[in-house]
Amino acid sequence: MKLSILTVTAAAAVANATFPTDIVYHWVDQSAAFINGSVIGGLQSPPSGWYQAIVQAAVYKAAVDSKKESLEFQQLAISHAAHNAILWVFHGTRLYNPVNAALRAVIPQIGLDPSSKKGKEAVKIGQNAAGGVAYARADDNLVNFVDFSYGPKNPGVYQQTPGGNPLPDTPQARYVRTFADIGDITRWRAPPPPKTNSAEYEKQILYVKEQGSLNSTVRSAHDTESAYFWRESSVTGWNRFAGAIVGSKLDKKPLESAKLYAQLNYAIANAGFASFDTKYHYQGWRPITAVQYPGVWIASGKDISDPDWIPLLRPTPSHPDYVSTHATFGAAAAHVLRAWNKGDKIDATWSSSVSLDNKGVITRRYTNISLASEENALSRIWGGIHFGFAGTEGIKQGEAVAKATLDKFDKNWEKF
Repeated sequence: MKLSILTVTAAAAVANATFPTDIVYHWVDQSAAFINGSVIGGLQSPPSGWYQAIVQAAVYKAAVDSKKESLEFQQLAISHAAHNAILWVFHGTRLYNPVNAALRAVIPQIGLDPSSKKGKEAVKIGQNAAGGVAYARADDNLVNFVDFSYGPKNPGVYQQTPGGNPLPDTPQARYVRTFADIGDITRWRAPPPPKTNSAEYEKQILYVKEQGSLNSTVRSAHDTESAYFWRESSVTGWNRFAGAIVGSKLDKKPLESAKLYAQLNYAIANAGFASFDTKYHYQGWRPITAVQYPGVWIASGKDISDPDWIPLLRPTPSHPDYVSTHATFGAAAAHVLRAWNKGDKIDATWSSSVSLDNKGVITRRYTNISLASEENALSRIWGGIHFGFAGTEGIKQGEAVAKATLDKFDKNWEKF
């Protein structure tokens, strides 16, 4: 088989050199950059989690299959696995050039000539790993059509949100096959949300109406910044958070790194499927629909309707409120990171680039993983796009799904 131009190492490559940092995290970061760039422009939830789980499954498979080889051999195999897995997800798009360029850029730094005997072996291991994952996921139900019709315009019933898509995002996600075969996703379905005519619901709607308004006069500066900081894709953000926690500890341990990021992204993906099962089972309306709803419907008999109310974070995502996938994703990630870190205590600084309202880059330091997960969930209330109970139950669901994923991982990780 002829090797493509991608496998031709630059003349400047240094013999026996290795990639200087964690090659696995390098491709985690590259994977996020590709989907959040101008070509793709981001992915909906939960396909964002599905995508990274596929890439990291291929990377871990390549790492396992090359674990007895030299470091540069492992790095080359992993790089080809990541490259092929990314392009399998996005083949037919303009991502070919940037993904190809990314692979070509790391080959000289790795230092193993892909045209050598060992180089060819490494390339093949990476390609086979990605091919095996792609074959396994080809019929996982994500592309199946699931029709959706909005319910009656009654209190509590999900409706199209202003500025949102005509139909909600990926209702089929609740039926997608899990990673590591953790079982029927409905096992983790959240309990019913509070009834709209209950005192608890009234308390929640009044809170998000005040705190989550674009022009809120009661939301603190810290909470406003938190809403902006956590706005980005949870999959992207929590993988970057993981990188900040891990630092350089796994730079020369690709197998250990690949396992961590596979566990992390399996758990995130599975949590997303569980959250969408709950969302489309209950089909709860979003705060913007509730606040703008005309007439009296809350327990006290007050009229809280405000047709001009707008949330801080906009537009509101195009899927039901309950549970918060953002909270579910974050809690799942936090569970995996606590397990790897052997506890909550960390010292990690990371940044979020916020385009909304021209906020720019926000940088924060975190010393506790669980508190970061809680803040992540609360940020959606402060942003006006979720009720509090959606975040509370989302955290519980994400932790439970992540625990099941870790429990099954060593036995079932190849059940892609």
